[in-house]
Amino acid sequence: MLAARFLSVHEFGTFGNLVAIVGILSKLIDFGLGPIVFREASKDADADSLLNSALSIRTVLFLIVLTGFNIAMFFLKFSQTEFVLANVLFTSIILSTRMQNFRELLATPFKVHLKMHYPMTLTILDNLLFLVGVVSMPIVNGGLYYFVMVYVFSTVPGFIIQFVFLERKFQFRPKFNFYKASWLIKESAPLAGFVLLTIIYQQLDVVLLTSFKDEYSAGIYSVATRLPMPLSIIPGIIVTTVFPFLVKNLEHKTKTDLINSLVYKVLFLISFVLAVVFTFKSEQIVSLVFGNKYSAAGLPTSLIFWSLVFMFFNYFTLDLLTAHNRQLMNFIYSVILVVSNTILNVLLIPSFSYNGVGFSKVFAGFLGFTFMAFALKKEEFSLAFINFRFIMFLFMVLGAAYLLSLMPLIPYLLLFGFALSVLLITTGYFNSDEWDVILRLINREKWGRFIHK
Repeated sequence: MLAARFLSVHEFGTFGNLVAIVGILSKLIDFGLGPIVFREASKDADADSLLNSALSIRTVLFLIVLTGFNIAMFFLKFSQTEFVLANVLFTSIILSTRMQNFRELLATPFKVHLKMHYPMTLTILDNLLFLVGVVSMPIVNGGLYYFVMVYVFSTVPGFIIQFVFLERKFQFRPKFNFYKASWLIKESAPLAGFVLLTIIYQQLDVVLLTSFKDEYSAGIYSVATRLPMPLSIIPGIIVTTVFPFLVKNLEHKTKTDLINSLVYKVLFLISFVLAVVFTFKSEQIVSLVFGNKYSAAGLPTSLIFWSLVFMFFNYFTLDLLTAHNRQLMNFIYSVILVVSNTILNVLLIPSFSYNGVGFSKVFAGFLGFTFMAFALKKEEFSLAFINFRFIMFLFMVLGAAYLLSLMPLIPYLLLFGFALSVLLITTGYFNSDEWDVILRLINREKWGRFIHK
């Protein structure tokens, strides 16, 4: 948010485009090795040797991709600024947790021994240093070069300290070896395709927007992604919480149907309400957060929020199918998502610019949702939560938001929150069993007597 205010729209677009390119290339280096190493390390099967082997494989891939990327930049006639900044950003693949590459692998021993507070503390340190650097931008008159340097090298202290923790806590020292390298690559290959397709869906639109339009358009769209982006943690938290329960109770359909219905309802409620709230005040909220120069990001931001309504559903469904060994469906889903999104971007960007990218995200998410719903039906999962009460609640929330949007922003937000609370209780969006589970999870069982009345 601060960087968008301090940089010009063009500069922020250049940064967003280069981060997108490096993010896609980072997944070629990733190759899906992380989950395999984590799985094997959890068995204590040559953990250190496999970890070093995975690090070595990624190092070789890093050098190959970096070399190929620099050659490609030369022939594609990248500007000198883009050439320098892209190479600086490339080092973040090694140094930063943002790319989830080398640092993710180095966190494996902490995951295995349930000591994730160490790498998470270092991630917080990375971000605090980054924040200090960004806040200092007006003081030092820092521009795009300064911002990228802070973005990348604020992660150096955390990167170094992580090695200290690895040696002291687990006696792990990095070594260059290729222990069971061919086996690791073979095991990881199926995951590599899914990981690559996922990042292409997330990042390719910025690259295409820059290619078909310009850095200004990329800057507007990059800002449009910034408010919805943090919300991606929500399905991850919820799914991580319920996934062990689902795996342990695969044979108890009644139990799993209840928890599945509750999770879908919670995910839909969060994503739908945020999309509705933002839609009616999109330009005001964007201008308030990022400044008036980004007011055009209102519509694409609203569209991305609506795409999350489908993506939250899809996120949980992917893990649900994985729990039942239906990973092929996940791969088909990712292909549908990437192909539809890419084709729509190519068709819509020339005429509609960043708004076209937003429409592409919504439509691709809807296609993915349709396929996921078909997959659930085929595997005989229950979708009974979509009923008359569910649909009535949606229309009432929309109506309340529309009427309240006639008011100024702050009263609109406060009164909508109150109206939503009333509608949740009076319409029966959650049934009594689901309310009991929710209240038990937040240690507020006593509130049940008010709700059940």
